Amino acid sequence: MSEQSGPNLQEIFAASNGQHQDLWKALWDDGSYIPWDRGGSSPSLIDLLKDYPSLVQPPSPDTTLKALVPGCGRGYDVLLFASHGFNAYGLELSSSGVAEAQKNAEKTYPNHRGKYTFITGDFFTKDLENSMGGEEAKFDIVYDYTFLCALDPSQGLRPKWAARMAELVKPGGRLICLEFPLYKSFDLPGPPWPLRSEIYAELLEGVGFVREMHVTPKRYLEAGEGSDMISVWKRG
Repeated sequence: MSEQSGPNLQEIFAASNGQHQDLWKALWDDGSYIPWDRGGSSPSLIDLLKDYPSLVQPPSPDTTLKALVPGCGRGYDVLLFASHGFNAYGLELSSSGVAEAQKNAEKTYPNHRGKYTFITGDFFTKDLENSMGGEEAKFDIVYDYTFLCALDPSQGLRPKWAARMAELVKPGGRLICLEFPLYKSFDLPGPPWPLRSEIYAELLEGVGFVREMHVTPKRYLEAGEGSDMISVWKRG
């Protein structure tokens, strides 16, 4: 999502009386106004995985790493991780969003090194675990770009986001955050709601993550040009 969505998205959410989960579903189901879709993975993430191959290197040739993208949208980042050999999972609140992701994958990704799976469910419940057929819902990498910033801070979900990340990233695994929108003033409405690097640190250090990396991207999507940062957090 970006400021290109303008006041329209923000006005819609302001009028929702706090029923944000239902509103995200309704926007996907309608399908005519999805301004947060950028048509591909952020070049910032693409470059990170290329420039730091240790992030995508399995410990042995017979090991397959697992990645999760909450709020995966049309699944671009899920497919990116699959292209690096991960068994990659995308979680989306809306079944319409999952259908769009599956359609996009079948159209654009006929060949892939790793597997991809899209799941309909609520990040804050056990929907993910219940949909994995007994496979452990612990991941080597979880990626957050426009997920934390989509949570209204007044609803108290940010600490729950951090605690849930600590559940899903396995010990020794990593959470990659493309920090956005760092440029946005705190007196402006969301979504996206404004964030700062210090907020990520406060949330994640409190649940056992250690920041391994904090870098300025070489390339950006337009929405975060010149302000986004990438942080990589290791789970203790």
